[in-house]
Amino acid sequence: MKKLVLVDANALLHRAYHAYPPLTTPKGELVGAVYGFSTLLLSVIERLSPTHVAVAWDVKGPTFRKEAYAEYKANRGPMDEDLVDQIDRAKEVVAVLNIPQFGITGFEADDIIGTLAREATDEQDDEENQVVIVTGDRDSLQLIKDKKVVVYLPIHNRQSQSEVFDEDRVVEVYGIKPSQVIDLKALMGDASDNIPGVKGVGKVTATKLIQNFETLEKVYENLDSPLITNKVRELLVVGRESAWQSRELATIDRNVPLTLSWEDCLLTNYDKAKAVELFESLSFRSLIQKLPKDQWEKQAEEVFV
Repeated sequence: MKKLVLVDANALLHRAYHAYPPLTTPKGELVGAVYGFSTLLLSVIERLSPTHVAVAWDVKGPTFRKEAYAEYKANRGPMDEDLVDQIDRAKEVVAVLNIPQFGITGFEADDIIGTLAREATDEQDDEENQVVIVTGDRDSLQLIKDKKVVVYLPIHNRQSQSEVFDEDRVVEVYGIKPSQVIDLKALMGDASDNIPGVKGVGKVTATKLIQNFETLEKVYENLDSPLITNKVRELLVVGRESAWQSRELATIDRNVPLTLSWEDCLLTNYDKAKAVELFESLSFRSLIQKLPKDQWEKQAEEVFV
């Protein structure tokens, strides 16, 4: 069985930036976010025990969503310079672990992850593959596929715990299936991404509509249903165009032009000595013991134990 962990790197780095203090190296380099990111990444590897890992990044430049809707994510301010300055170092940590990193102009990390997850689980010769998506973005819940693709939300505070979402958990928490997440957002919108949805339709109403009619298409095919009040019907008619556009914006593209290489994603295939050298230069000595075993160590253990 192959277990592939797909990491939304921007989500983890951003979370680390706000969760960890502004640490510096003896030379004065700011590395607090990098330390937090490295801690989260190694913790994920330790907890999930993957055989394979890949990392996805957002890249600068407009995405196909921004080109389709100019206001997409327009409500977000620029990234803090202190965080921008640490991105390359975080990528260096991933590189020294020999974990492949993907970033493609015109697409978001979610799209890369969605494509890699599809490729990993569409293989005809291996039905045992499992994908675990590590992110702080619940948009990825739409990618859940039975037990084959699940979403892991790492949370580090005293009030909450990290959680794995499979299809049953999504139904339990949100009252809808993962495949219905995009239809829900088409109706209620998403303020964090500035997706408009249908003006006047909130989460409760949108959830009831999807629960009753299953899809956005069926909602609009049944506008005369007694389950839809006159007020909501009027909102739906006026907001029809916005609903369809919002669903397009909320849908993760699973056909990004890239190819999954299982060999490249093999976790143990890295030079641990180089990783130790980098961590020491960053003053991350407490994390050295958390590094995964490299290929030589694994082989030696199999021979001598």
